[in-house]
Amino acid sequence: MEQARTRTQNPETARKLARDGFKIFPCDPATKRPLVRWRDKATDDPVKVARWWSKWPDAMPGLPTGEANGLSVVDLDVGKGKDGLAAARAIGITPGDADLVVRTGGGGLHLFFEHVEGVTNSASAEGLDVRGEGGYVIAPGAVSRSGEYRCERGSLGAARLLGLSPFPSALRRRARPADEPSAPAGGHDIAELRDALRFIPNNGSYDEWVSTLMALHHGSAGSPDGLALALGWSAGHPGFSHAEVREKWRSFGKADGLLVTADSLFAEAKRHGWQGVDADDFDDLPDEVEAPSDEIAALLDMTPEKPAAKDGLTFLSPADCAASNPRPYVIKGLIAKRDVGCIVGAPGVGKSVLAPALGYAVAQGREAHGRRTKAGGVFYVAAEDEHGMRGRVTALKAEHGDAPNFTLVGGVSDLLNPEAGAKWAAQVRTLAKAVKEKRPTLIVIDTLAMAFPGLEENSAEGMGRVVAVARALTKWGAAVILVHHDTKDGQQGLPRGHSLLNGALDVSIHLRKGESGVVTGRLTKNRNGSCDGDLAFRIRGEEIGTDEDGDPITTALCDPCDPAPGGSTPRLKPTEAAALGLIMEMVGEGESVSRDEWLARAASPDELRVTTAEDADNRRRAARRILGRLADKEHVTISDGHIRLTQIGGDDWFDDLEEDEADHADE
Repeated sequence: MEQARTRTQNPETARKLARDGFKIFPCDPATKRPLVRWRDKATDDPVKVARWWSKWPDAMPGLPTGEANGLSVVDLDVGKGKDGLAAARAIGITPGDADLVVRTGGGGLHLFFEHVEGVTNSASAEGLDVRGEGGYVIAPGAVSRSGEYRCERGSLGAARLLGLSPFPSALRRRARPADEPSAPAGGHDIAELRDALRFIPNNGSYDEWVSTLMALHHGSAGSPDGLALALGWSAGHPGFSHAEVREKWRSFGKADGLLVTADSLFAEAKRHGWQGVDADDFDDLPDEVEAPSDEIAALLDMTPEKPAAKDGLTFLSPADCAASNPRPYVIKGLIAKRDVGCIVGAPGVGKSVLAPALGYAVAQGREAHGRRTKAGGVFYVAAEDEHGMRGRVTALKAEHGDAPNFTLVGGVSDLLNPEAGAKWAAQVRTLAKAVKEKRPTLIVIDTLAMAFPGLEENSAEGMGRVVAVARALTKWGAAVILVHHDTKDGQQGLPRGHSLLNGALDVSIHLRKGESGVVTGRLTKNRNGSCDGDLAFRIRGEEIGTDEDGDPITTALCDPCDPAPGGSTPRLKPTEAAALGLIMEMVGEGESVSRDEWLARAASPDELRVTTAEDADNRRRAARRILGRLADKEHVTISDGHIRLTQIGGDDWFDDLEEDEADHADE
């Protein structure tokens, strides 16, 4: 009977593993020994896999561990004087620590974890072995002469998309060769530094900025990866320029004096809510992942994930609740890490104008509609109008400067429909792999209808799959925002389709356009703060170039304004406020200032308040655009080559600006 199962199940298991992107090779079902030179020949090529299992139909698929498949395995043997489970528990490791647990044909356990660089192979007399770089295990689903390798928790398919818990720190030293350091000489693991840096604001003083860069340089041992983190984190700082970051980076460590170490960086991150990691745990995957509901898990044919507390229930007193840290925000009071949100509205209302503006602000660490943002990477999935979104990103770059952390993801056409035999759509797997590697803070999917073609929006099954994909992409800390249409009447502010979507959302913004042209975003749901703080903006056309006939090419941009009735006074952007302040400074007690003199001052490389563009022509163009917007918003008038302040830009405005700055300082 077992032989008959072997002939049918092992080839089927091998084909599925290859289809899911796992590199495999054939092993003898009696001895578990490889039948090929697996280090060179392990592959996910379906043609080669089919050829192997045609030749050896009983062969079990072997699964290389280490970097080949991103897996490391703790192998717990039982019997013949060995008790690997007891040995693991003695050092604080239990099967509950692993997202994927496999019962082997011989009755032992394989605990699957995400591979961490430096983990190799080891063996012990107690029956606790490690399979890392250079090793392999028999894959789940294989059938040996002694029995089936059966998943007791999780599955390899879910692991490919959702990731696995990091390899236990208690075993890393054991599995690492004695002469191999756990981190770069004099430094820390780059993932640990990246995770801590996300919590440190980049809007402090120049000295605080330099101190953080110095600590990061020490922590990364001055590596190129450390410099990339420094550039990304510094974007949006008032004194930021690529050249200065690189100049500072090169200078660190060359001069005698006070050395700012990585310890100060970690201390500052903890002051802002970072919980840190164990000394030997150099991985920034979250320890706790929200489990999909039983309903969604059933829809996806997935085993439900473990509860947030690995050992079961948690019991918190009021004091415990009060002492717990708030969730780190992405946009303060609006979007937090690992949220799923939605921007809802009728066609043409401005959903795809607001969404990229919010994403670009997060990528630069700028305020968004008066709310602070935490600088981080952004993936903007342009499923509906990639070409048009390129134009909007071009205009955002011209207006606000470059944002290296902002990535426009194109080519996405189907996140819904899996291939035959697969659990997830191929583009979901590709996107999840990129999210895991780059760790963005925010992911925007624009629009839901185009990203999930053929979706039966009114069915629980269809919308459940959308929610499952969105939740899966939050695994590594990102918030996911869906851009979607509202219901036909547009009165309730609910997203179109089955109520399962609205129930799963953490935040929902409903957009409506008034007769004055002001678009108001009403918060219909907000688990991170009050629903009272509406957003408001006007849609402004912006020229971004000319076509082949010399005619202007325009795109739509978001101009935040006062959400009060009428919304008659557009809110000033930080660059506009800085430009107005410079005008007031140059006007002084007089009546006006020369337009050319102001432009020369605003575009000077020594004047960084108005624009930080590095090229002189770009600085002057940016200054002209900002001056034009001040005139459009009626803060200034321009005539006879002179700039004059209007009443709205007088002392009352300046007092309000100082009060706003004082409020932010208190925060």
